[in-house]
Amino acid sequence: MFEWEYLFEPHILKRGWRYANEGAVEHITRKDSQIEAIVAGSEYYKVVLDYNGPLISNAYCSCPYAAKGYYCKHMAAVLYAIDTEKTAELDNAFEFADVKSTVIETEEESSPVSIEQLITNAQREDLESILRAMAREDERVASRIRSHLSKTRIEINPSDLKWDIDDIFNTYTYKGYIDYYHAFQLAVDLTDYLASVSDQLCEMEKYYEAFELSMYAYVRLGNCDIDDDGEIAQITDVCYRIWQRIILNCPNQVKNKIKTWFNVHASDGTVIDFMEEALRDFQKYELASNDQLQEEIEALDQIIENCKGKTQCTTVYTVFYGYYIEAIDLRIILMRRLGASEKEVDRYRQNHMNFRSVRKYYLEKARKEGTAEKEIRLLQMSKKLDHDESYLVHTYTERLIELYHLSGDLESEKKLRKEDLLAYPLSSIEDFRSYREMCSAEEWEKDRLQIIASQYETRRKCELLAEEEMYDELMNVIMHEEQEERIKYLDRYGFKLAGEFSEEILNTYGEYVSEIASYARNRSSYEILIRYLLRMQQYDGGEELVKKLCKTWITQYPTRKLMVSELEKLLYR
Repeated sequence: MFEWEYLFEPHILKRGWRYANEGAVEHITRKDSQIEAIVAGSEYYKVVLDYNGPLISNAYCSCPYAAKGYYCKHMAAVLYAIDTEKTAELDNAFEFADVKSTVIETEEESSPVSIEQLITNAQREDLESILRAMAREDERVASRIRSHLSKTRIEINPSDLKWDIDDIFNTYTYKGYIDYYHAFQLAVDLTDYLASVSDQLCEMEKYYEAFELSMYAYVRLGNCDIDDDGEIAQITDVCYRIWQRIILNCPNQVKNKIKTWFNVHASDGTVIDFMEEALRDFQKYELASNDQLQEEIEALDQIIENCKGKTQCTTVYTVFYGYYIEAIDLRIILMRRLGASEKEVDRYRQNHMNFRSVRKYYLEKARKEGTAEKEIRLLQMSKKLDHDESYLVHTYTERLIELYHLSGDLESEKKLRKEDLLAYPLSSIEDFRSYREMCSAEEWEKDRLQIIASQYETRRKCELLAEEEMYDELMNVIMHEEQEERIKYLDRYGFKLAGEFSEEILNTYGEYVSEIASYARNRSSYEILIRYLLRMQQYDGGEELVKKLCKTWITQYPTRKLMVSELEKLLYR
């Protein structure tokens, strides 16, 4: 049993354990006092460990982290894999260390009394005194207190409310400007305050006062200089909801008064242009008469009719309901506004199942209700209708596979898995493995070739060939790539191909590092060069080739002192 854990940082040990536990360590071999292995990470890394008795005397990994002189997670993974008893022991030690660390931190923190305890045990008058002092000293704190405590306000004097709005704006305005960092907090405080106070005003049936307050804030926002990153939309959304609630509940006299305000100010420059859009939308959709709503529905019907035979409905622009909402979705909103029942809405949807958004609605409903048969029918329909959208078809297929698996319909599951692997080039390696497990040896021997041949993307094809250990085919694919891509794939798969293809790999790397050496002029390029030379040394015949190259370059580039120094270290170590 080796003594090695002291070589690694704790976080590296944990990552190494995870790699070993996930089965990333492959092809462990021992010879004399040396262990070699390949570890699957973002690429395949070669690890070489020299040992003297129970001690690790030298360690190499082809990863960039180890190239800097550190003991890496791939080394730790190999050591875990060959020392299972120690792995289990250290795993328990990690859990104990985590618990122990928590206890120590708790004990250290328990000596001073926590803020929570102090607040819980404090007298009311002391807390009030502290809050008053903080509010006097910091306007931003005062704004937060105002927005939060307005929720518990018992009496409201409408004439004072606009002053509160002014205070919130003034808190975050500097020289007439609200900057990026303060815009967010302004939006938080203002929306909290408006939502709370308007609720109370509506409960008191002071609907027009609630409208005036929210509109006062909206107009002030529409005339201030603010570095907006979505805060205007956030505040607009809250104001729009307040107006909706008021219109829904207020008497006709108040509603007519509000309509008059919108008729005068919705397009007169009271607020900046893009904020006027929300006012005009409110006029159009919320304050419209039934006849006006019917006219709007007829206009939407024309848009929807023009989409006949398509799977996606044309979108229309609205501020509140979504900047680009599908015409059919907006029509349903207006149908409800005119009093349509849910049965009527459902009947209308059913007549437009060609639209993806409608099917999505029913798919989500079926999934929520747990009606698997209905969901399967909808998914099958969607696969046919959306056949040109490969990603969508793959998404539908994944869900169908899941449903067939849950229902025990293995024949349908297996058929769909193969269909998906052949049709969708970016299905996962897990999908590939799952289908393999369902096949007999004879089936798989034939099907794997068909699936691999269907992959048009080199990256994907190489991944599957490596998974199947079809190394002749993998090497052939790699060597037909351009040099840059070839090197990338050899970095990933080279150590799996070592042995039979070592000479070919070394020749490819030799050409590549010779190019690097010809233009290398700084430390970063030297580091890349040395890293590849170290990698080359791990292949059969690599040490001899690396020595030959180093001697050539030392003679060829004597003025590059740092490069020569690094090459000499590699040559004579």
